[in-house]
Amino acid sequence: MSRSTHIPLSSVRRVLIIRRRALGDALVSLPAVLALRDALPHAALDLVVDRALTPLFSDQDGINVIPWDGRDRWSTPRWIQRLRRRRYDLVLDYLSTPQTAMWTALSGARWRVGFDLRWRSWAYNVRVPRYGGERTELRQFAGESFVDPLRVLGLDPEPWQPQLCLEFSADVLGTSYREWISSLVDRSRPHVGIVLSATWPAKAWPLREAAVLVRELMGEGATVILLPGPGEKGLLQPLIDEVPEVLCAPSTDLRELSDLMSRLDLLVSTDSGPRHLAAAVGVPTVTLYGPTDPTGWNQEHPLHVAVRTGETCSPCDLNTCPLADHPCMTQLTAKSVGEAVRAVLDRRQALGETTVDRNIS
Repeated sequence: MSRSTHIPLSSVRRVLIIRRRALGDALVSLPAVLALRDALPHAALDLVVDRALTPLFSDQDGINVIPWDGRDRWSTPRWIQRLRRRRYDLVLDYLSTPQTAMWTALSGARWRVGFDLRWRSWAYNVRVPRYGGERTELRQFAGESFVDPLRVLGLDPEPWQPQLCLEFSADVLGTSYREWISSLVDRSRPHVGIVLSATWPAKAWPLREAAVLVRELMGEGATVILLPGPGEKGLLQPLIDEVPEVLCAPSTDLRELSDLMSRLDLLVSTDSGPRHLAAAVGVPTVTLYGPTDPTGWNQEHPLHVAVRTGETCSPCDLNTCPLADHPCMTQLTAKSVGEAVRAVLDRRQALGETTVDRNIS
């Protein structure tokens, strides 16, 4: 870490935080955003996220969400004008891409904070080493990398920890979802959710192993709920055909998915955005890692466990596995995942953790 930069934060009246793109990245950065909000209670704070994510973040007190969709490439000049009209004192660019670096540089802000990366550090007058200074590998948990800029600004935030950082009223939930969720009340516990989404083919876990896990957990008395993403139910149909007793959640928006997550006792997930959503609403997780590095995305914690095979080629960060048998995921057995699930549920009970009960009437 570089030494802190002297900025008279008491004089900062308007702040822009840029945190575009993936759901998981945005959720992992949220504790740092909230820490900055709390450190600057006198300042107005704007947060740029992709339009699809705005329902989750617009309910946060003290944060004004500005949606970005970027479908119109000719909109950039209007977008820059919009930012400049806000007259920001401080811009914190968590994404630090060439595009967001340009936004930061043209914002007109006196203090411009971003990661010290090639081809874009020119845009910032407060530069932060990425991943604690390591340039070639992800050696630091991503949440800590989002806290690092606050330390460079001279603040003293707590180390990043999984925390309940998403809450909203039940009245934003749709009628059909509320009717479906009410049917879970009388079902046996624990309630275990399973997410098999794979934004990269190399992250996919074989359905045959997932089916074995589902049968085992149901045989032990758990209620198992599949949580398909948009358009994914067809991909899960072979599992549903094999284990027809398993529940499959209906289509949900992000707020409804967040509410559903909060009612689980545990989520089993591939390395995906829903895993981070579960953590953000205080639900324990067991995450399946193959090509991606749990060091960067699954901080060590008794209620948030990473399961992997330990293949020498993993993590590789490749979207598609070049090996015919894809061992880092195909060799990840239902037995090893089930052992992790039971261990986390036992820890959860020992720690006295309880599931959120929300009024859905």
